[in-house]
Amino acid sequence: MPTRRYTGMDRITYTQYTHYLFTFKLQTYMNKRIFLVALIALFISLSANAQLFWKVSGNGLTKPSYLFGTHHLIDKEQIKNFDKILAICTQSDAVVGEMDMSDITGMQMKMMQGGMLQGVTCKELMSPEDYTLADNEFTALMGVGMAQLGAMKPMMLNTIYSMTVYFKANNLTKQPDAVDIIFQKTAKGNNKKVIGLETVEQEMDALFNSLPLKRQAEVLIKDMKEKQKGIEILKKLNECYLAGDLAKIEALDKEDDSMTPEEKKPMIENRNNNWLKQLPSLMTAQSCFIAVGCQHLVGEVGLIKQLKKAGYIVEPVVL
Repeated sequence: MPTRRYTGMDRITYTQYTHYLFTFKLQTYMNKRIFLVALIALFISLSANAQLFWKVSGNGLTKPSYLFGTHHLIDKEQIKNFDKILAICTQSDAVVGEMDMSDITGMQMKMMQGGMLQGVTCKELMSPEDYTLADNEFTALMGVGMAQLGAMKPMMLNTIYSMTVYFKANNLTKQPDAVDIIFQKTAKGNNKKVIGLETVEQEMDALFNSLPLKRQAEVLIKDMKEKQKGIEILKKLNECYLAGDLAKIEALDKEDDSMTPEEKKPMIENRNNNWLKQLPSLMTAQSCFIAVGCQHLVGEVGLIKQLKKAGYIVEPVVL
């Protein structure tokens, strides 16, 4: 029988063994604690990146304000914890939106008037081939062609076209009630202020006048030729919105290449910058529930990061 080789382990005393066992258990416990802390940190990090609802405090504010990202293709029933979000809206002193939407009919009239061409028609802005494509698309989609619609600005037509294509592709019969309007109606019903960050005219100028008319026509035709891509992007946007994934919402905006980043600036970045000139005084005067389109929250030029840079504490609301 071979001689057994003794090791140092054979000579460990009871005390040494007890100390070794205690140290091992302590290390295991600490490793678990570190893992748990890391897991919690990861959860918080993921929550911060998967969030539509934010609390704004600090920087001299006596009351917190709140920031919520909206999306007009999503019904309130689809938004998780919407009743709790609405309750916080009710507790705020004022609801702040992109516009004061108290007079919807008047707004729609102004937008239709602002969306009409002056002294030119789409036929003059497009090549014969592109005009025929637009005529065929609208006729197949809505039963009316460019003879009836050609007096509208191409960006107005693009809005109508994109929404109608999306609705038909998803068998939708009507647009969901905009949560912006629900928040503002709730404020009015509770005798709270409703404040618009811009006028209808300012929004129309950004959406329908920031691009030259011929360039608007080019964007319209591109979107028509790539309508399936547009449907997929809107579908993904809905999914990202319901998941609260702001990073993916930002990525989808970059994926949409119908306009260059520079051309998109008046619609997102410039408007954000204008709103950020107003928000500090509004939040200092009262607690605000700020509800604007979710794409205005994302990225380096979004409201979240810009408010943080301005010295505010902006943190996700866990409901």
